Amino acid sequence: MNDEDLAAINRLIAALQTQTDGQVALNAALRLLAQSNQALVDLIKSREPDPNAPPYLDGKPAP
Repeated sequence: MNDEDLAAINRLIAALQTQTDGQVALNAALRLLAQSNQALVDLIKSREPDPNAPPYLDGKPAP
């Protein structure tokens, strides 16, 4: 193995490390997005009317 081969291997290792770092960052971003989406779903569900709530005295459903 000559110096050119070693340099090529080192470049390949560096590129693979860069790719791995990018995948780790993407994974972290996807986890944050999933948490954010779940929080949004929970908020929307908390604002939905309770189907089991008794109606108002005038017969309208409770909000």
